[in-house]
Amino acid sequence: MAQKPKATPRLGGEATSLDLEKSLSQGLSSSRPLSAWFHGPEGMVLLHEPSGFAGFLAGTLGTLSVEEVFAHVLTGIRSGLLAVQHGAVRRTVSFRDGQVVFATSTERWERLGAVLVRLGLVTQAQLTQALSRVTPSRRIGQVLTSEGMVSEANLYSAMTYVVREVVLSLFELTDGSFLFVEGPAPMADVVKLPERTRDLVLTGIKRSEELSRLRRRYPDDTRVEVGPAGARAGEERFFQRMGSGTTVGELRRVRESGAHTFFTWLEECVRGGHFQVKPAAPPVPPPPAVEGMAWELLSAEERYNLLLSLIHRALRDAGQDVDLMRGFLDAPPSGLEDAFSGVVLGPDGRVDVTRLRANLASGGEAVARALTLEALDAIVSYALFTARNVLPPDVAERLSNTYRTLQGGLA
Repeated sequence: MAQKPKATPRLGGEATSLDLEKSLSQGLSSSRPLSAWFHGPEGMVLLHEPSGFAGFLAGTLGTLSVEEVFAHVLTGIRSGLLAVQHGAVRRTVSFRDGQVVFATSTERWERLGAVLVRLGLVTQAQLTQALSRVTPSRRIGQVLTSEGMVSEANLYSAMTYVVREVVLSLFELTDGSFLFVEGPAPMADVVKLPERTRDLVLTGIKRSEELSRLRRRYPDDTRVEVGPAGARAGEERFFQRMGSGTTVGELRRVRESGAHTFFTWLEECVRGGHFQVKPAAPPVPPPPAVEGMAWELLSAEERYNLLLSLIHRALRDAGQDVDLMRGFLDAPPSGLEDAFSGVVLGPDGRVDVTRLRANLASGGEAVARALTLEALDAIVSYALFTARNVLPPDVAERLSNTYRTLQGGLA
């Protein structure tokens, strides 16, 4: 991502001002005052003063994932607005009592007009004509329905589709920033989605996992050429523009769509023989192994277990009691008792992941996997805390660095 703009405090006597770079000052108005939530020398958060403001949660997606942000809203049955910024793209989601009721995006392909064309409800010519009649008091939906281009039912259906796709696209993000402002639920621009928000989150998690798999299969430098089946029906002009071939990265830049939609389309083209792909260069050898193991080839559960075995070995080599790690299983923290029921520590310090996942299987595969990783992270955190108390500082620091390395590979 580009370097973030800066805000510089100017101190003079009793007065203090804040100089904002232009990119930060856009959208500010003297008629809309800001409240400053001061957190000491570390920083502060400036927020508009909405009526009924109840609180906020802000951070980066490198610290809290989209799933965790949604969990905050769902478990608290909160109402308010979530804004997510990724580069120049901004998406917002409105919640009422923990349920999604509306969403917007600055991405062109996630706007109502583009979706109406994609769904075949209007032509591009009709959309262009309607956009020319949009005013600050007359939005695109009003123009389309009042002039009979789209029925109210089709407009509502398309808007529901837009909201759902905007929400699901958030789960494709691994970096960016977010702000959730808790407050009164919106009264206008409300739609009813076909599924509950909890089910939508599970769909988003599955989509994210599928996207990760497809990205690994088709790296940006993969060469793409027209296959023996030729162009797909209706996409002849697009295929002609490819010429003798291009890369996945270049193809991604010229085809407007979300990441999951793009890679799904790419795989369908490959399977149908419309594309043929080949690596642009020999495969890159795996990175140096952690403790003699190529950890990037391991699953997330195996990585946690690898770290547990390293901590176990470090305790043993330092002459410390390896049973220190069993204290967690003997008395799991509140809320994890059922997860670790019957789970034992192996002779090398690893835990029985199969039993752990079976204990958490009632919520479905995606939920069980997320809860399993959360439980493994809890026992690893406990083991690291215990190790730091009894191991030499340099050994404990190496284990902590290994933990950060292994976690970095989970992104």
